Amino acid sequence: MKTNALLTVLLAILLCASARQAQGQEVLTNADLIQLAELGMGESIILSRVETAANTFDVSTSALIALKRAGLTDPVLAAVVKAANDPARKAVDANDPKAPHRPGIYYFDEAGQLVELLPTVASQGKDKGRLATALTYGLAKTTVVARISGAQARAQLPAAREFYFYFNQQQAAFDQNSIAFYGFQQATSPNEFTLARLDETAGAREIEMGSANAFSSEDGIDEKHARSFDIEQLAPGIFKVTPQNLEAGEYCFVYAGGSAHGHGPNKLFDFGVGKVSGTGVISRQ
Repeated sequence: MKTNALLTVLLAILLCASARQAQGQEVLTNADLIQLAELGMGESIILSRVETAANTFDVSTSALIALKRAGLTDPVLAAVVKAANDPARKAVDANDPKAPHRPGIYYFDEAGQLVELLPTVASQGKDKGRLATALTYGLAKTTVVARISGAQARAQLPAAREFYFYFNQQQAAFDQNSIAFYGFQQATSPNEFTLARLDETAGAREIEMGSANAFSSEDGIDEKHARSFDIEQLAPGIFKVTPQNLEAGEYCFVYAGGSAHGHGPNKLFDFGVGKVSGTGVISRQ
């Protein structure tokens, strides 16, 4: 009976491993190692699994003590610690905000999936008020406006929610030529971005990026459009950004190092709030 029980457990482990492998996600855990040790698997077999499978190993002191008590040898424990600290071997939960992601801005959608907020390019940069400036001999200001095609952003959120910023501490592992990499090679925190309310016009959205008259000039987003947000660092290069008091409307994050004033169109991380059904803030930490 004891032999049959062991065979049943072994079969269960093999079935679980086969299911993971079929999904391309075979992941070894501390519990798997303990089961293998309890079944009397030899050191060489366990080492082979540790050295080849992805893992979610817990290598805290208490976890290592539990593995040692289960009968795992010192060479196996050393291999476990090495594998746990190898980024290429670490199984990553794509919905874990603290896990590495391609540099950019992300948010949780209605299905609870962490998705990337893709940028859009301002379709046009234009001046407003140049005639008034001329008629007032330079007293009235000419404003520089970035214009974004489309009445609404593709990303429409039922309500304001948190965003997650990932910076270039991970750039070696990701495609630096991606359009979403804009601003994230230079910036190191969300403090270098502005959250702004977009003016909605017929079939487009606009944002003032600067102004000038005969006596002075201003570069950057007008304060009346800027919105405040809180920042919390979750890990090196990973930040949670929580906007404050966003009413229904169209918004964007703009990298402060990319002004439209004299520099052409901008890439903007645009989104809408409160224009689709649903309520509440999605929060994951």
